[in-house]
Amino acid sequence: MKSSFNASLVNDPFGDPGLLVQFLFQKRALLFDLGDISSLSNAELLKVSHVFVSHTHIDHFIGFDRLLRTVFGREKTLTFFGPENFIKNVEGKLAGFTWNLVDRYEESLTIKVVEVREDKLLKGTFRAIDKFKISGEEEVKFEDGIILNDSTCVVRAAVLEHRVPCLGFSLQENLHVNINKDRLKSMCVVEGAWLNALKQAVVEEKPDSYAIEMPVTREGISSFEKNTLGQLKENLIEISQGQKIGYVVDTIYNEPNSKRIIELVKSADIFFCESPFLADEETRGQERFHLTSHQAGTLAREAGVKKLQVFHFSSRHRDCREQFYNEAQETFLGKTKANCLS
Repeated sequence: MKSSFNASLVNDPFGDPGLLVQFLFQKRALLFDLGDISSLSNAELLKVSHVFVSHTHIDHFIGFDRLLRTVFGREKTLTFFGPENFIKNVEGKLAGFTWNLVDRYEESLTIKVVEVREDKLLKGTFRAIDKFKISGEEEVKFEDGIILNDSTCVVRAAVLEHRVPCLGFSLQENLHVNINKDRLKSMCVVEGAWLNALKQAVVEEKPDSYAIEMPVTREGISSFEKNTLGQLKENLIEISQGQKIGYVVDTIYNEPNSKRIIELVKSADIFFCESPFLADEETRGQERFHLTSHQAGTLAREAGVKKLQVFHFSSRHRDCREQFYNEAQETFLGKTKANCLS
């Protein structure tokens, strides 16, 4: 499987949760959660275009100030996504600073905020040039879990339960559509901008009957021929699936949550899942609305993911790092749940 991005945890498994997804062929990155981000360089943070915050507990949101300080004074737009009351949270953060000097900056930062509710998305904009006063408030439908859909990827969110609403996320890279240059030549087809339109038609899943006009040159004579998308997919195009990533933190293991998580991360290539507690600490996990290693492995197995990466371990278990990994992996692979070794 080819992929155009690379995902890595921001901190070690005992540190604040966070996932940085860097695009390999673009100066762009996505950031999931915004806790302690001191390990990230300014260069990495300046690539971030979208930030997905599961909820605003301090270990998931304390990094807002560092990110703001890094990007402030630049002509840049940052889009943040978060759960219920997120717009007020961001507004409160921005209101904590004095902005009387913003007119001295030639370039202005724009912050767009999307608040994810069960049935709708609330949007607001904060511009540095306006001293970060909220504007452009609107409400749109929340359909099929999609919160971001661009030419590169689709991000979906599910509202989970952590005593407060907490968002889980999946990131699906768009299809990789490549042109077989040898077949292009044998068909006497001329390269050009039409190939981008052809790729886009595949990505948009237009019907196989969709007509495509392509330039051809035979025996020195140029003309245009029509072909169906179905014929071109068979004769000219190589299609491969993009990478899918799941990210779930801070939620309780119960039937409603499990169903939402499994649907969200189904068939993911890698599933980043919290596991603050060991397998024999289910009661403790329920009380604190967190998952155990066994529960993380169960969710990964039932969702049919290819790889499980557990993290967000409780600091009281610093000597049990490998036990977390082993318990989660054994359950993921369908083996007997391990006994606690500590």
